[in-house]
This record gives sequence, C-alpha cells and structure tokens, in this order.
Amino acid sequence: MGSKVYMQSEEYEEEITCLGLFRRETKLVSGSSKGNLFMYNWEEFGLHSDAFPGTKAAINALIPITENIVIVACEDGNLRATHLFPHRHLGIVGQHDFSVENVDICNTGQFIASSSHDNEIKFWNIHYFEDFEKLSEKHKKHDKKKELRNNLPSSRIKNATDFFSDLC
Repeated sequence: MGSKVYMQSEEYEEEITCLGLFRRETKLVSGSSKGNLFMYNWEEFGLHSDAFPGTKAAINALIPITENIVIVACEDGNLRATHLFPHRHLGIVGQHDFSVENVDICNTGQFIASSSHDNEIKFWNIHYFEDFEKLSEKHKKHDKKKELRNNLPSSRIKNATDFFSDLC
C-alpha cells in the first residue's frame, strides 16, 4: 500500500530540489537546480500553474515565512526573499561564504536558521517581514536587477545607497 504513487508531476529539464506549502496549504512551491520557482495548485500536480524565473544559482532549500513570501537558500551562498503573489524579488536576507544547504524558521516566526558548507549555522532576525506587506504597498515601482542585489535589514552587508540615509 505504501509503494503506490499517488500522483506525479510532468518531467522537467531541471532538478526539483525542494518544496514548500503556501496559501493555507492550497499551493505547493518547488525550487529548482536552475534557480526557478514552480507553483502548483493543490491536487493539480501534473504541470505547474505558474513559474517564476529566479536567479541563476540553484535553490537548495526554501521556507515559507508568510502566505506570500518565501526565503530561498541558494548555491551562491545567499538567502533571498521572494514575494510570490505578485512575483517580485525582495532582496538578500543573509549570506554564507559557501552554498546554503538548509534553512528553517523558529516557531515564533521571528528568526530563521541557515547552514552551509562553511560549517556554520547562522541565525537571521526576520521580524521586519511582519510589516513588509504594508511597506511594499507604498513602493509599487520596482527595479528587478536592483532587487536581486538589495540587502534587507538582516543582511550583514549594507546597501551602498544606505550610506547617506542618516544625514537627512
């Protein structure tokens, strides 16, 4: 009884590396070896219902942190936040020196932990995502290339444009 396949997706030209449930468990999101995110409706796993081209780095792990935001752990050592509905890169949550292999969230939703081949576990405070939906509504315009390089408050690297922000 346990060896029977319930359902199977179409074959992809890239490896599906990780999965996560979203939208009150009505959507399944998968990450791929080519950095893409594929979305499936629950009970409709044959072909993805939506695709979001990500970075060129492979996605090794992902974790949903809100109903619309996922953090992906990438082969290039970055943890990136992505808004799924609508599709939008939000920026870099944190960095490792080597490929990030695992990511998990604490039960309060305030911290994520990530591990890498550099033999370190790092913790990132992501409490700012609680108000992120309200903040992102103010900024409708966005630059996709800039967002891929944008460092969020939890990142150890600051944005160059933040240098003069305290002078106002």
